[in-house]
Amino acid sequence: MNIRFLETAIWLSRLRSFRATAERLNITQAAISSRVAAMEQELGFKLFERDARDVRLTAEGQTFVDGAQEIVARYRELVCSLDPTSAIKGAVRIGLVPSMALTLLPDIAGTLRRQFPNVRFSVTTDASHTILQKLSDREIDVALIIRPDEADGFKILDLCTYGMFWISGPTLLPRPADETLGPEDIAAHAIISYEPGAHNHARLLDYLAGAGDPVLHYSNSLSTTVSMTIAGIGIAVLPPVVIQRELREGILHVLRVHPPFPATRYAAVHLDPPMSRLPSLVAAIARDAAAAFCCLYDASLAHQG
Repeated sequence: MNIRFLETAIWLSRLRSFRATAERLNITQAAISSRVAAMEQELGFKLFERDARDVRLTAEGQTFVDGAQEIVARYRELVCSLDPTSAIKGAVRIGLVPSMALTLLPDIAGTLRRQFPNVRFSVTTDASHTILQKLSDREIDVALIIRPDEADGFKILDLCTYGMFWISGPTLLPRPADETLGPEDIAAHAIISYEPGAHNHARLLDYLAGAGDPVLHYSNSLSTTVSMTIAGIGIAVLPPVVIQRELREGILHVLRVHPPFPATRYAAVHLDPPMSRLPSLVAAIARDAAAAFCCLYDASLAHQG
């Protein structure tokens, strides 16, 4: 019995399908069946109960898989600790939200280029829920997104938290710097919202509940939202760390609003266990990049965790 056999048992217990497990491991269903039969013969008990519609762990199988997950995780840690960086190679597909692309990706890419020159990477940018679905569908290997709830089959590594503030162009809402607005004042203006289904769209609706019936424009692009806000089409809630240039130039300004909009937490997410060491490597590099980035700002704007 080897690590690949243990990984087979782990994935079959999660996916509960020989076909899906074969696709996940890029081998045939017959090979999956052969590995399971070999393990059961060696162990002397059944790992799985099978019928026409489902595959379920036996009680002994659950105990075995719990131990197998610990063994596989320790094996990967051991291999990573022994291999020199020059020996780490391969391709990794990174999915991330625009705020991570603007703030952390340059540092992540630079670290990969300097320390792991044999690692190739590709980047996909989209909304968090879309990126997470791509991760589930194995179209990407690691996601840097708004932190999801705990979920079976995923490893979640907390990265950072960005403060969210109401932002306006100077022509739409020129207010004295010491004037504090409330949700009713915000709702009196057109608002450029995140797309329906997005994490912060739901929080925006909760924030404005009972404050009136504001006009909402929707944007699924950070750069488009910024351009629309500069043009005076509406106000938006954004992390100021992603619009530092616009704030310095005075084409956008932060509104003083109470209560404040909730901060947004970000995390690196990958399948657990991953198919290679690269997703875990990128997640660790992203955590270091987040720590370095957050040191540049006041904790109300960015902090780690």
